[in-house]
Amino acid sequence: MKSFFVILLIGFSLVGCTKSETPAAPAAGEPGQIKPTITLSRERIPDNGWFKMYGKGFTPRQNVLSHLRRPDGTEFRELAILTNDRGEFEHDIENKLLLRGVHDLWVVDPTTGLTSNVAHFDATDEAGPILKPTHPTW
Repeated sequence: MKSFFVILLIGFSLVGCTKSETPAAPAAGEPGQIKPTITLSRERIPDNGWFKMYGKGFTPRQNVLSHLRRPDGTEFRELAILTNDRGEFEHDIENKLLLRGVHDLWVVDPTTGLTSNVAHFDATDEAGPILKPTHPTW
Protein backbone atom coordinates (compact mmCIF):
# COMPACT_ATOMS: atom_id res chain seq x y z
CA MET A 1 0.00 0.00 0.00
CA LYS A 2 2.86 2.40 0.87
CA SER A 3 4.52 1.86 -2.52
CA PHE A 4 1.20 2.59 -4.25
CA PHE A 5 1.11 6.09 -2.70
CA VAL A 6 4.76 6.73 -3.63
CA ILE A 7 4.04 5.78 -7.25
CA LEU A 8 0.87 7.89 -7.19
CA LEU A 9 2.83 10.89 -5.84
CA ILE A 10 5.51 10.50 -8.52
CA GLY A 11 2.81 10.25 -11.17
CA PHE A 12 1.20 13.51 -9.99
CA SER A 13 4.51 15.34 -10.05
CA LEU A 14 5.17 14.25 -13.65
CA VAL A 15 1.72 15.13 -15.02
CA GLY A 16 1.88 18.01 -17.48
CA CYS A 17 5.69 18.16 -17.63
CA THR A 18 7.22 17.90 -21.08
CA LYS A 19 10.68 18.62 -22.42
CA SER A 20 9.41 21.49 -24.57
CA GLU A 21 8.18 23.54 -21.59
CA THR A 22 10.31 26.47 -20.58
CA PRO A 23 10.87 27.04 -16.89
CA ALA A 24 9.05 29.97 -15.35
CA ALA A 25 11.13 33.08 -14.77
CA PRO A 26 11.99 33.72 -11.13
CA ALA A 27 9.53 35.98 -9.37
CA ALA A 28 10.61 39.43 -8.25
CA GLY A 29 13.16 39.20 -5.48
CA GLU A 30 13.87 35.49 -5.93
CA PRO A 31 17.46 34.27 -6.19
CA GLY A 32 18.52 34.28 -9.83
CA GLN A 33 16.42 37.34 -10.67
CA ILE A 34 18.54 39.89 -12.53
CA LYS A 35 18.16 43.37 -11.06
CA PRO A 36 17.23 45.83 -13.77
CA THR A 37 19.90 48.48 -14.26
CA ILE A 38 20.27 51.67 -16.24
CA THR A 39 23.40 53.54 -17.30
CA LEU A 40 23.87 56.91 -18.97
CA SER A 41 26.24 57.78 -21.81
CA ARG A 42 27.30 60.87 -19.83
CA GLU A 43 26.38 62.66 -16.60
CA ARG A 44 26.94 66.34 -17.50
CA ILE A 45 24.63 67.46 -20.28
CA PRO A 46 25.41 70.78 -22.00
CA ASP A 47 22.74 73.22 -23.13
CA ASN A 48 20.95 71.81 -26.20
CA GLY A 49 22.92 68.58 -25.68
CA TRP A 50 21.72 65.01 -25.46
CA PHE A 51 22.62 61.64 -23.96
CA LYS A 52 21.56 58.02 -24.12
CA MET A 53 20.02 55.90 -21.40
CA TYR A 54 20.75 52.16 -21.61
CA GLY A 55 18.70 49.57 -19.74
CA LYS A 56 19.19 45.84 -19.15
CA GLY A 57 17.71 43.13 -16.96
CA PHE A 58 14.09 44.00 -17.71
CA THR A 59 11.28 41.72 -18.96
CA PRO A 60 11.83 41.00 -22.67
CA ARG A 61 9.43 42.51 -25.24
CA GLN A 62 7.46 44.47 -22.63
CA ASN A 63 6.95 48.14 -21.87
CA VAL A 64 8.87 49.54 -18.92
CA LEU A 65 8.18 52.92 -17.33
CA SER A 66 10.87 55.61 -17.23
CA HIS A 67 10.72 58.20 -14.43
CA LEU A 68 12.50 61.56 -14.54
CA ARG A 69 12.59 63.85 -11.49
CA ARG A 70 13.54 67.51 -11.96
CA PRO A 71 15.91 69.38 -9.62
CA ASP A 72 12.88 71.08 -7.99
CA GLY A 73 11.48 67.67 -6.96
CA THR A 74 8.64 67.52 -9.48
CA GLU A 75 8.43 64.59 -11.87
CA PHE A 76 7.83 64.42 -15.59
CA ARG A 77 5.02 62.17 -16.83
CA GLU A 78 6.06 58.49 -17.03
CA LEU A 79 7.37 57.39 -20.39
CA ALA A 80 6.80 53.84 -21.68
CA ILE A 81 9.79 52.25 -23.43
CA LEU A 82 9.62 48.87 -25.19
CA THR A 83 12.41 46.40 -24.39
CA ASN A 84 13.96 44.10 -26.97
CA ASP A 85 14.02 40.28 -26.89
CA ARG A 86 16.91 40.38 -24.37
CA GLY A 87 15.14 42.78 -21.96
CA GLU A 88 17.32 45.72 -22.99
CA PHE A 89 16.61 49.19 -24.41
CA GLU A 90 18.27 52.43 -25.53
CA HIS A 91 16.59 55.82 -25.24
CA ASP A 92 17.73 59.32 -26.30
CA ILE A 93 17.17 62.25 -23.93
CA GLU A 94 17.65 65.85 -25.08
CA ASN A 95 18.46 68.84 -22.89
CA LYS A 96 16.26 71.39 -24.67
CA LEU A 97 13.62 72.03 -22.02
CA LEU A 98 15.21 70.58 -18.91
CA LEU A 99 15.68 72.72 -15.82
CA ARG A 100 19.30 73.39 -14.98
CA GLY A 101 20.59 71.18 -12.19
CA VAL A 102 20.76 67.53 -11.17
CA HIS A 103 17.96 65.22 -12.34
CA ASP A 104 17.13 61.69 -11.12
CA LEU A 105 16.26 58.96 -13.60
CA TRP A 106 15.00 55.42 -12.93
CA VAL A 107 12.94 52.75 -14.69
CA VAL A 108 10.23 50.44 -13.32
CA ASP A 109 9.43 47.01 -14.80
CA PRO A 110 5.65 46.64 -14.24
CA THR A 111 5.77 42.93 -15.09
CA THR A 112 8.12 42.04 -12.20
CA GLY A 113 7.51 45.06 -10.00
CA LEU A 114 11.28 45.69 -9.84
CA THR A 115 12.86 49.14 -10.02
CA SER A 116 16.26 49.94 -11.52
CA ASN A 117 18.99 51.90 -9.84
CA VAL A 118 18.62 55.69 -9.81
CA ALA A 119 20.99 57.45 -12.22
CA HIS A 120 21.77 61.16 -11.92
CA PHE A 121 22.70 63.71 -14.56
CA ASP A 122 23.40 67.43 -14.44
CA ALA A 123 21.75 69.67 -17.07
CA THR A 124 24.11 72.64 -17.48
CA ASP A 125 24.36 75.94 -19.33
CA GLU A 126 27.71 74.89 -20.82
CA ALA A 127 28.11 74.93 -24.59
CA GLY A 128 28.21 71.50 -26.15
CA PRO A 129 27.42 69.46 -29.23
CA ILE A 130 24.08 70.42 -30.71
CA LEU A 131 23.65 67.56 -33.18
CA LYS A 132 23.68 63.89 -32.37
CA PRO A 133 26.34 61.80 -34.13
CA THR A 134 24.95 59.89 -37.08
CA HIS A 135 26.54 56.65 -35.91
CA PRO A 136 27.45 55.25 -32.51
CA THR A 137 30.91 56.18 -31.23
CA TRP A 138 31.19 53.41 -28.65
